Amino acid sequence: MTECSKSTNRILRILNKNKLIAAPLAGVTTPPFRKLLRKYFDGLIYTEMVSVEGVRRKADRTLSYLSITESDQPIGVQLFGSKPEAYTEAIEVVQDYIKAEFVDINMGCPVKKVLKSGSGCAMMKDPVNSGKIVAAAKKALGDVPLTVKIRLGWDKKNLNYNEMIKIAYEEGAEAVTVHGRTKTEMFSGVVNYDLIADAKANAKLPIIGNGDVVDVATYEKMLATGVDGVMIGRGMMKQPWLFESILNGRDPSGYMTYDKLYELIKELVRNEKIYKGEMFFLETVKKYIVWFLKGMPGAAALRNKLYMCPTETEMFVMLDEYFGRLGQSTMCSISDDAVG
Repeated sequence: MTECSKSTNRILRILNKNKLIAAPLAGVTTPPFRKLLRKYFDGLIYTEMVSVEGVRRKADRTLSYLSITESDQPIGVQLFGSKPEAYTEAIEVVQDYIKAEFVDINMGCPVKKVLKSGSGCAMMKDPVNSGKIVAAAKKALGDVPLTVKIRLGWDKKNLNYNEMIKIAYEEGAEAVTVHGRTKTEMFSGVVNYDLIADAKANAKLPIIGNGDVVDVATYEKMLATGVDGVMIGRGMMKQPWLFESILNGRDPSGYMTYDKLYELIKELVRNEKIYKGEMFFLETVKKYIVWFLKGMPGAAALRNKLYMCPTETEMFVMLDEYFGRLGQSTMCSISDDAVG
Protein backbone atom coordinates (compact mmCIF):
# COMPACT_ATOMS: atom_id res chain seq x y z
CA MET A 1 0.00 0.00 0.00
CA THR A 2 2.66 2.49 -1.05
CA GLU A 3 1.21 5.91 -0.16
CA CYS A 4 4.12 8.12 -1.20
CA SER A 5 3.54 10.34 -4.21
CA LYS A 6 4.56 8.41 -7.32
CA SER A 7 5.12 11.67 -9.19
CA THR A 8 7.57 13.18 -6.71
CA ASN A 9 9.41 10.11 -5.37
CA ARG A 10 12.71 10.13 -7.25
CA ILE A 11 13.62 6.59 -6.26
CA LEU A 12 10.40 5.33 -7.85
CA ARG A 13 11.10 7.30 -11.02
CA ILE A 14 14.48 5.55 -11.36
CA LEU A 15 12.95 2.15 -10.57
CA ASN A 16 10.29 2.66 -13.21
CA LYS A 17 13.11 2.78 -15.77
CA ASN A 18 15.20 -0.02 -14.25
CA LYS A 19 14.08 -2.07 -11.27
CA LEU A 20 17.57 -3.36 -10.56
CA ILE A 21 19.90 -1.68 -8.06
CA ALA A 22 23.58 -2.38 -7.42
CA ALA A 23 24.12 -2.83 -3.69
CA PRO A 24 26.72 -0.89 -1.71
CA LEU A 25 29.50 -3.37 -0.90
CA ALA A 26 32.59 -2.55 1.17
CA GLY A 27 35.76 -3.14 -0.83
CA VAL A 28 33.80 -3.89 -4.01
CA THR A 29 31.74 -0.95 -5.29
CA THR A 30 34.79 1.22 -5.86
CA PRO A 31 35.09 3.54 -8.91
CA PRO A 32 36.87 0.91 -11.07
CA PHE A 33 34.26 -1.76 -10.37
CA ARG A 34 31.38 0.68 -10.82
CA LYS A 35 32.84 1.59 -14.20
CA LEU A 36 32.56 -2.08 -15.19
CA LEU A 37 28.99 -2.23 -13.93
CA ARG A 38 28.05 0.69 -16.14
CA LYS A 39 28.85 -1.42 -19.20
CA TYR A 40 25.88 -3.59 -18.29
CA PHE A 41 23.59 -1.44 -16.21
CA ASP A 42 22.18 2.11 -16.13
CA GLY A 43 20.21 1.91 -12.87
CA LEU A 44 20.95 3.10 -9.35
CA ILE A 45 24.38 2.36 -7.88
CA TYR A 46 25.70 3.10 -4.39
CA THR A 47 29.24 3.72 -3.18
CA GLU A 48 30.93 1.52 -0.64
CA MET A 49 29.60 1.79 2.90
CA VAL A 50 31.21 4.92 4.42
CA SER A 51 31.66 5.77 8.11
CA VAL A 52 29.99 8.99 9.25
CA GLU A 53 32.71 9.36 11.88
CA GLY A 54 35.44 9.24 9.25
CA VAL A 55 33.57 11.64 7.00
CA ARG A 56 32.87 14.20 9.73
CA ARG A 57 36.60 14.16 10.63
CA LYS A 58 37.44 14.49 6.93
CA ALA A 59 39.83 11.54 7.12
CA ASP A 60 41.60 11.20 3.79
CA ARG A 61 41.04 7.46 3.49
CA THR A 62 37.34 7.78 4.25
CA LEU A 63 36.87 10.65 1.80
CA SER A 64 38.52 8.54 -0.89
CA TYR A 65 35.48 6.21 -0.69
CA LEU A 66 33.39 9.15 -1.91
CA SER A 67 35.24 9.46 -5.22
CA ILE A 68 32.71 9.44 -8.03
CA THR A 69 32.83 9.97 -11.77
CA GLU A 70 30.34 11.22 -14.35
CA SER A 71 29.64 7.66 -15.51
CA ASP A 72 28.50 6.71 -11.99
CA GLN A 73 25.22 8.63 -12.23
CA PRO A 74 22.70 7.91 -10.83
CA ILE A 75 24.66 7.17 -7.65
CA GLY A 76 24.01 7.31 -3.93
CA VAL A 77 26.30 7.31 -0.91
CA GLN A 78 25.73 4.76 1.84
CA LEU A 79 26.60 5.88 5.37
CA PHE A 80 26.87 3.97 8.63
CA GLY A 81 27.14 5.17 12.22
CA SER A 82 25.11 5.28 15.44
CA LYS A 83 25.00 8.97 16.42
CA PRO A 84 22.40 11.36 14.97
CA GLU A 85 24.68 14.40 15.27
CA ALA A 86 27.40 12.57 13.32
CA TYR A 87 25.04 12.20 10.36
CA THR A 88 24.28 15.92 10.40
CA GLU A 89 27.97 16.79 10.18
CA ALA A 90 28.89 13.97 7.78
CA ILE A 91 26.14 14.82 5.30
CA GLU A 92 27.29 18.43 5.23
CA VAL A 93 30.79 17.21 4.30
CA VAL A 94 29.43 14.74 1.72
CA GLN A 95 27.37 17.41 0.00
CA ASP A 96 30.26 19.89 -0.01
CA TYR A 97 32.52 17.18 -1.39
CA ILE A 98 30.43 15.50 -4.08
CA LYS A 99 26.78 16.63 -3.87
CA ALA A 100 25.36 13.10 -3.61
CA GLU A 101 22.15 12.43 -5.55
CA PHE A 102 20.93 10.02 -2.87
CA VAL A 103 22.04 8.99 0.61
CA ASP A 104 21.38 5.60 2.21
CA ILE A 105 21.65 4.68 5.89
CA ASN A 106 22.96 1.19 6.57
CA MET A 107 20.92 -0.51 9.28
CA GLY A 108 21.47 -4.03 7.96
CA CYS A 109 25.17 -4.87 8.03
CA PRO A 110 25.70 -7.98 10.22
CA VAL A 111 29.52 -7.76 10.40
CA LYS A 112 31.00 -7.61 13.94
CA LYS A 113 33.28 -4.67 13.23
CA VAL A 114 30.27 -2.54 12.29
CA LEU A 115 27.99 -3.88 15.04
CA LYS A 116 30.59 -3.07 17.69
CA SER A 117 29.99 0.67 17.22
CA GLY A 118 26.22 0.25 17.47
CA SER A 119 25.91 0.65 13.70
CA GLY A 120 24.55 -1.58 10.95
CA CYS A 121 22.02 -4.14 12.10
CA ALA A 122 22.61 -3.17 15.75
CA MET A 123 20.46 -0.13 14.97
CA MET A 124 17.44 -2.38 14.60
CA LYS A 125 17.71 -3.09 18.34
CA ASP A 126 17.25 0.62 19.06
CA PRO A 127 14.36 1.93 16.95
CA VAL A 128 14.15 5.20 18.88
CA ASN A 129 17.74 6.17 18.11
CA SER A 130 17.32 4.91 14.55
CA GLY A 131 14.38 7.26 14.13
CA LYS A 132 16.46 10.17 15.39
CA ILE A 133 19.19 9.26 12.89
CA VAL A 134 16.77 9.15 9.95
CA ALA A 135 15.28 12.48 11.03
CA ALA A 136 18.71 14.11 11.41
CA ALA A 137 19.89 12.78 8.06
CA LYS A 138 16.74 13.94 6.27
CA LYS A 139 16.95 17.41 7.82
CA ALA A 140 20.58 17.71 6.70
CA LEU A 141 19.76 16.50 3.19
CA GLY A 142 16.77 18.73 2.53
CA ASP A 143 15.34 17.78 -0.89
CA VAL A 144 17.98 15.11 -1.53
CA PRO A 145 16.35 11.65 -1.30
CA LEU A 146 17.15 9.44 1.69
CA THR A 147 16.90 5.64 1.71
CA VAL A 148 17.43 3.08 4.47
CA LYS A 149 18.68 -0.52 4.29
CA ILE A 150 17.55 -3.01 6.93
CA ARG A 151 17.19 -6.72 7.63
CA LEU A 152 14.14 -8.56 8.92
CA GLY A 153 15.34 -8.10 12.50
CA TRP A 154 18.08 -9.14 14.90
CA ASP A 155 16.87 -12.74 15.05
CA LYS A 156 13.70 -14.73 14.34
CA LYS A 157 12.27 -13.83 17.76
CA ASN A 158 12.74 -10.13 17.07
CA LEU A 159 11.36 -9.43 13.60
CA ASN A 160 10.77 -5.68 13.67
CA TYR A 161 11.14 -4.81 9.99
CA ASN A 162 7.64 -3.32 9.77
CA GLU A 163 8.35 -1.07 12.75
CA MET A 164 11.62 0.11 11.20
CA ILE A 165 9.95 0.75 7.82
CA LYS A 166 7.23 2.80 9.54
CA ILE A 167 9.88 4.86 11.33
CA ALA A 168 11.78 5.45 8.10
CA TYR A 169 8.58 6.59 6.38
CA GLU A 170 7.53 8.91 9.20
CA GLU A 171 10.98 10.54 9.36
CA GLY A 172 11.14 11.27 5.63
CA ALA A 173 12.90 8.37 3.89
CA GLU A 174 11.86 7.77 0.26
CA ALA A 175 12.50 4.01 0.16
CA VAL A 176 13.64 1.10 2.31
CA THR A 177 15.66 -1.89 1.17
CA VAL A 178 14.86 -5.11 3.03
CA HIS A 179 17.36 -7.97 3.07
CA GLY A 180 15.34 -11.12 3.63
CA ARG A 181 17.37 -12.52 6.53
CA THR A 182 17.96 -11.64 10.19
CA LYS A 183 21.28 -10.52 11.60
CA THR A 184 21.93 -13.90 13.23
CA GLU A 185 21.39 -15.67 9.91
CA MET A 186 24.09 -13.57 8.27
CA PHE A 187 24.09 -15.01 4.71
CA SER A 188 23.14 -18.59 5.56
CA GLY A 189 20.07 -20.41 4.33
CA VAL A 190 17.67 -18.68 1.96
CA VAL A 191 15.91 -15.34 2.11
CA ASN A 192 12.36 -15.23 3.45
CA TYR A 193 10.26 -14.09 0.50
CA ASP A 194 7.03 -14.21 2.51
CA LEU A 195 8.31 -11.66 5.01
CA ILE A 196 9.61 -9.41 2.23
CA ALA A 197 6.10 -9.57 0.72
CA ASP A 198 4.64 -8.71 4.12
CA ALA A 199 6.98 -5.73 4.39
CA LYS A 200 5.83 -4.47 1.00
CA ALA A 201 2.14 -5.06 1.78
CA ASN A 202 2.35 -2.95 4.94
CA ALA A 203 4.66 -0.19 3.74
CA LYS A 204 3.67 3.37 2.83
CA LEU A 205 6.84 3.92 0.79
CA PRO A 206 8.70 1.95 -1.90
CA ILE A 207 10.30 -1.31 -0.79
CA ILE A 208 13.38 -2.77 -2.48
CA GLY A 209 13.94 -6.50 -2.04
CA ASN A 210 17.44 -7.87 -1.47
CA GLY A 211 19.03 -11.27 -1.05
CA ASP A 212 20.01 -14.27 -3.19
CA VAL A 213 19.17 -12.72 -6.58
CA VAL A 214 21.62 -14.44 -8.91
CA ASP A 215 19.69 -15.24 -12.11
CA VAL A 216 16.39 -14.72 -13.93
CA ALA A 217 14.46 -17.18 -11.75
CA THR A 218 15.52 -15.58 -8.45
CA TYR A 219 14.92 -12.09 -9.87
CA GLU A 220 11.38 -13.04 -10.85
CA LYS A 221 10.83 -14.69 -7.46
CA MET A 222 11.83 -11.46 -5.72
CA LEU A 223 9.60 -9.37 -8.00
CA ALA A 224 6.71 -11.70 -7.19
CA THR A 225 6.77 -10.39 -3.60
CA GLY A 226 5.48 -7.08 -4.99
CA VAL A 227 8.61 -5.06 -4.28
CA ASP A 228 9.24 -1.88 -6.26
CA GLY A 229 12.88 -2.72 -6.99
CA VAL A 230 15.47 -5.47 -6.60
CA MET A 231 18.93 -4.93 -5.15
CA ILE A 232 21.75 -7.28 -6.16
CA GLY A 233 24.83 -7.61 -3.96
CA ARG A 234 27.07 -10.67 -3.77
CA GLY A 235 25.98 -11.99 -7.17
CA MET A 236 27.44 -9.00 -9.00
CA MET A 237 30.84 -9.45 -7.34
CA LYS A 238 31.49 -12.51 -9.47
CA GLN A 239 29.36 -11.66 -12.48
CA PRO A 240 29.00 -7.90 -13.04
CA TRP A 241 27.22 -8.67 -16.33
CA LEU A 242 24.39 -10.14 -14.21
CA PHE A 243 22.26 -6.99 -14.60
CA GLU A 244 22.29 -7.07 -18.39
CA SER A 245 21.72 -10.80 -18.59
CA ILE A 246 18.72 -10.65 -16.26
CA LEU A 247 17.13 -7.74 -18.12
CA ASN A 248 17.63 -9.70 -21.36
CA GLY A 249 15.92 -12.72 -19.80
CA ARG A 250 19.08 -14.83 -19.83
CA ASP A 251 21.00 -16.41 -16.98
CA PRO A 252 24.50 -15.03 -16.33
CA SER A 253 26.13 -18.45 -16.66
CA GLY A 254 26.90 -18.81 -20.33
CA TYR A 255 26.14 -15.16 -21.07
CA MET A 256 29.75 -14.10 -21.71
CA THR A 257 32.11 -15.57 -24.28
CA TYR A 258 35.61 -16.32 -23.06
CA ASP A 259 37.11 -13.58 -25.20
CA LYS A 260 34.64 -11.00 -23.86
CA LEU A 261 35.37 -12.08 -20.30
CA TYR A 262 39.10 -11.72 -20.88
CA GLU A 263 38.60 -8.23 -22.34
CA LEU A 264 36.59 -7.36 -19.24
CA ILE A 265 39.44 -8.51 -17.01
CA LYS A 266 41.93 -6.42 -19.00
CA GLU A 267 39.69 -3.38 -18.67
CA LEU A 268 39.39 -3.88 -14.92
CA VAL A 269 43.19 -4.10 -14.61
CA ARG A 270 43.54 -0.78 -16.47
CA ASN A 271 40.88 0.86 -14.30
CA GLU A 272 42.37 -0.40 -11.03
CA LYS A 273 45.88 0.67 -12.04
CA ILE A 274 44.66 4.22 -12.61
CA TYR A 275 42.67 4.23 -9.36
CA LYS A 276 45.16 2.59 -6.99
CA GLY A 277 48.47 3.18 -8.74
CA GLU A 278 51.20 0.84 -9.98
CA MET A 279 52.28 -0.25 -6.50
CA PHE A 280 48.89 -1.25 -5.08
CA PHE A 281 46.52 -2.42 -7.80
CA LEU A 282 47.70 -6.00 -8.39
CA GLU A 283 46.31 -7.73 -5.29
CA THR A 284 42.91 -6.13 -5.84
CA VAL A 285 42.61 -7.28 -9.44
CA LYS A 286 43.66 -10.82 -8.50
CA LYS A 287 40.66 -10.96 -6.14
CA TYR A 288 38.27 -9.98 -8.92
CA ILE A 289 39.83 -12.32 -11.49
CA VAL A 290 39.46 -15.26 -9.11
CA TRP A 291 35.81 -14.30 -8.56
CA PHE A 292 35.11 -13.94 -12.29
CA LEU A 293 36.68 -17.31 -13.11
CA LYS A 294 35.11 -19.28 -10.27
CA GLY A 295 33.37 -22.39 -11.56
CA MET A 296 35.07 -22.30 -14.94
CA PRO A 297 37.20 -25.20 -16.26
CA GLY A 298 40.64 -25.26 -14.62
CA ALA A 299 39.95 -22.15 -12.52
CA ALA A 300 40.66 -23.86 -9.18
CA ALA A 301 44.14 -24.90 -10.32
CA LEU A 302 44.81 -21.40 -11.65
CA ARG A 303 43.74 -19.65 -8.45
CA ASN A 304 46.75 -20.42 -6.25
CA LYS A 305 49.20 -19.71 -9.08
CA LEU A 306 47.50 -16.39 -9.67
CA TYR A 307 47.76 -15.31 -6.04
CA MET A 308 51.48 -16.19 -6.04
CA CYS A 309 52.12 -14.19 -9.21
CA PRO A 310 54.41 -11.21 -8.36
CA THR A 311 53.99 -8.99 -11.44
CA GLU A 312 51.36 -7.85 -13.92
CA THR A 313 53.41 -9.19 -16.82
CA GLU A 314 53.62 -12.69 -15.33
CA MET A 315 49.94 -12.60 -14.45
CA PHE A 316 48.99 -11.89 -18.06
CA VAL A 317 51.30 -14.62 -19.37
CA MET A 318 49.41 -17.01 -17.14
CA LEU A 319 46.01 -15.66 -18.20
CA ASP A 320 46.95 -15.70 -21.89
CA GLU A 321 47.76 -19.40 -21.58
CA TYR A 322 44.58 -20.09 -19.62
CA PHE A 323 42.19 -18.36 -22.02
CA GLY A 324 44.11 -19.76 -24.99
CA ARG A 325 43.35 -23.27 -23.76
CA LEU A 326 39.66 -22.46 -23.28
CA GLY A 327 39.13 -21.27 -26.83
CA GLN A 328 37.87 -17.79 -27.64
CA SER A 329 34.62 -18.71 -29.34
CA THR A 330 33.29 -20.95 -26.60
CA MET A 331 30.67 -19.58 -24.22
CA CYS A 332 31.63 -19.38 -20.56
CA SER A 333 30.13 -22.20 -18.53
CA ILE A 334 30.03 -21.38 -14.84
CA SER A 335 28.91 -23.88 -12.24
CA ASP A 336 25.92 -23.25 -9.99
CA ASP A 337 28.07 -22.43 -6.96
CA ALA A 338 29.73 -19.54 -8.72
CA VAL A 339 27.54 -16.90 -7.11
CA GLY A 340 26.64 -16.28 -3.50
